[in-house]
Amino acid sequence: MKITEKDISALRIVSMISGIFILIIALTMLFSLIQLKTIDPLDNPVLLDLQEQYNSNPDNADLAEQIRAIDLMARKAYFSSRRQIEIGSYLLLIGAAVFILCQMLISGQEKVLPSVPGEKKDPLANLRMGRRLLFISASVITFLALASSFILRDSLPDLRSEQHDRSGQGVFSGIFRSDKNGTSQEETDDYIISGEEFVVHESDFPFFRGVDGRGIAGGSGYPTEWDGDEGKNIKWKTIIPREGKSSPVIWKDRIFITGAEAKTCEVYCLDKNNGDIIWTASASDLPGEPEELPEMDPDAGLAVSTAAVNEYGVCAIYANGNLICLDHDGNRKWAKNLGTPENIYGYASSLIMYNNILAVQFDSNEKISLMGFDIGSGELIYETIRKGRPVWSSPVIGHFDGKAQIIINGNPDVTAFDPLTGEELWSVECMSGDVAPSVALNSSIVYAVTDYAKLAAIKPGENASIIWEDNMYTPDVASPVATNKYLFVPTGYGEIACYNAALGDTLWTHYFMESFYASPVIADNKVFFLDRTGMMRIVEAAGEFILVAEPTIGEPTDCTPAFSEKEIFIRGRDYLYCISEN
Repeated sequence: MKITEKDISALRIVSMISGIFILIIALTMLFSLIQLKTIDPLDNPVLLDLQEQYNSNPDNADLAEQIRAIDLMARKAYFSSRRQIEIGSYLLLIGAAVFILCQMLISGQEKVLPSVPGEKKDPLANLRMGRRLLFISASVITFLALASSFILRDSLPDLRSEQHDRSGQGVFSGIFRSDKNGTSQEETDDYIISGEEFVVHESDFPFFRGVDGRGIAGGSGYPTEWDGDEGKNIKWKTIIPREGKSSPVIWKDRIFITGAEAKTCEVYCLDKNNGDIIWTASASDLPGEPEELPEMDPDAGLAVSTAAVNEYGVCAIYANGNLICLDHDGNRKWAKNLGTPENIYGYASSLIMYNNILAVQFDSNEKISLMGFDIGSGELIYETIRKGRPVWSSPVIGHFDGKAQIIINGNPDVTAFDPLTGEELWSVECMSGDVAPSVALNSSIVYAVTDYAKLAAIKPGENASIIWEDNMYTPDVASPVATNKYLFVPTGYGEIACYNAALGDTLWTHYFMESFYASPVIADNKVFFLDRTGMMRIVEAAGEFILVAEPTIGEPTDCTPAFSEKEIFIRGRDYLYCISEN
């Protein structure tokens, strides 16, 4: 292809802009690297002075809260800077590639005049020399920035390690982690939670995050290698007719999932074996349905909440307040509109069932409540008004002291209710802000968390209380998952943390470039973390970081995967995938 003088002029402009771009990025990275290398955020004189004051007056709650707030800000700023450096590395590579390409194209088209004795100096020589100097300078600085970012990254201050631990048990552990010896930890090598009446099924994955909403899948032999682009271990993939952020649920050999477009809401039933859509049921045009769409996140839509299924039927709810119950063949049992759940982001809580009761966590600006419906008739069995502000978490079922209970991560209270009567069983005030993650459970502890607040381990029961707290790793959307030994917490900025479930000590952390919205699931002694690009980060469910594999479906997703009989089901932006090695 012939390049004209006009094209060469344009290439020179692009080359100049890219050269300046990589110089700015490189210098900024070098400055940030030096700053992170030499400045420990926890050496803040104000923070250290407050700590000394607290050591002298450990009962001062206001002082403890000041330290917690400053400590949290310093840590989040530090990890934000580290992520910016890693992103800068990739921007530098892109800028350098553009610069070099432009220079090669320009050099290939410039005419070289023959050298004649006594001839005047080429008037373009100075310009070419300037470009060479710019090229050399940009290359050197880019190389230094890239080399420094990778060489120094591993030696940057680690705010989680004991070398930054002034107390020897975690930064300010005396403030944020109390009664560490008050909880015993069951010694078991089994990753499955051994709890009262909690039994995971190999085939059924009936609610958001599976049985009881706990993030634990039964069975073994799940695949760890697949590739959506190449079709490796992709048994089938099916386009869901309408969009949604809801996750798939499974009962026997059928998958249920929801979708919506404009005001049209639908429930889909798919054959688990081949991905064929068996039936579609409408959940639109119900009496009382609002004429106008409610206020909601424009990227979310009406179908955010995950359906629920058991032997009595399948139920689904939408952000316009439409609630529908179907039998397994798609016939409508009953349907109603609960009123529009108006709030700042839109309705997002998923459904859960206990025996023949459908539990609905209803959060709006007008009221927040827990409703219990008879799955067979649709009769409202109870409605319990909850305290506080609207949240976007989902209910989870726990079994403590021989009693089943629905546990809701609220603002400000984490509260447990009787699933049959709606009676409040216990409550602990500990959350604040925009609460989206659901609680995690093991056989003796409830874990509640939200971003820019804290992670609280709660001893449930009549005298429920917080047994330890931390504020370092807090997810904004994804829910944590727990075993009797370990608590795993993914964050919205790509960090994963593993805690000692009983004591609250951080056992390991690992940073990935992409954030997590989907909630992790524990299956086959592994934890499956699905990031927003569609890549699954599979790690051992252990007290040390062991990366097993990083397969991808090849398209973005924010939906939590479902697990059934050695197969994994993931809803991507366009397709529902079945991943299987068979």
